Amino acid sequence: MSTEDSQTQHSMAILLQTLRERLAELVATLHPSLSADVLQALKAKGKLLSQPPSPGEHASSSTVIGMWPLLTLLVAQAVSPQVDLFCASGVAVAVECFVCALDLLDDVEDGDLTPTVNALGIARALNVSTALLALAQKAIHSLSTRDVSSVLVLRLLDAMQEATLLATSGQHRDLLVEQQSLHEFTTGESLELVIEKCLEIARGKAGSIMRLACRLGAMGAGADNELLEQFSLLGEQLGIAHQLHNDCHDLYDFLSSSGAQEDTTQKKSDMARGKKTLPIVLAHTLQESTTGTDIENYEDVHALQRGILAAWGIRLLYRERVRSCLELIQAGSTELHIAPPLRHLLDVD
Repeated sequence: MSTEDSQTQHSMAILLQTLRERLAELVATLHPSLSADVLQALKAKGKLLSQPPSPGEHASSSTVIGMWPLLTLLVAQAVSPQVDLFCASGVAVAVECFVCALDLLDDVEDGDLTPTVNALGIARALNVSTALLALAQKAIHSLSTRDVSSVLVLRLLDAMQEATLLATSGQHRDLLVEQQSLHEFTTGESLELVIEKCLEIARGKAGSIMRLACRLGAMGAGADNELLEQFSLLGEQLGIAHQLHNDCHDLYDFLSSSGAQEDTTQKKSDMARGKKTLPIVLAHTLQESTTGTDIENYEDVHALQRGILAAWGIRLLYRERVRSCLELIQAGSTELHIAPPLRHLLDVD
């Protein structure tokens, strides 16, 4: 590990500890019985309070512990290096609660018995999600104790409400298309339109949430409208790339298991749920265009592999768009500094 990498990890560790302490203070305001369940949700893999990866386990930008609040905090510090850490961390913790709440709802709606849902049961998991959404708003309201203007607090809350509606709309479209066969989803559409339909769902889900994480960080640090929109676009592109990364890995894992029946206590694959993710839909479209058949029965492994490769190529395109957004942001302000921890999180080094 280089000296720069070591310094980056050290800086991120300090920020993570700050965020964990702020989050613990927020959760401590709940009734003990509820806080115990909320803490369990916040300790799930990848969440802010989760355990670090075991030795030798690779942690990509998609599995960085506390990625969402870290992104918010680091964007705030990029916009204003002297930003009030109490305010910036409060906004970041709100993002963590918000994302965790939506993740729980997503798991329940998809019928995924993740470790958290399996341990809490559906009813308690839903109640924890409600509590987390309330905590997200409470974290932002707490900024008023540090003389943050009521106008800014309302703008932050409004941005969160808008993201909630966008994310739930994306999730709703995702749930609706599960009821369609691959043939119904793609029939009569050009390849370009089929790809855009898949990307629109990804944009509404992960894209809108990552957009919020960046937007709140920039907004809380006092970014002007132009810079605010630039960071928002960066977040949206990053979110889509993040979603495609997960979709490709999900299908790859499905192929690695040879489509074997999954343990009912674990998360279902996108194939099992009938998801219309980009790699699955591309596999169907490419297979149908070359042989006149489809992969509704998931028998053509080669078609699925081609779908993964094609979707991964589009994912790389969105990674380049993230890089372009960052270059545009830096070109617009000589004073703005993108610190190594943020570059690491954006995976643009």
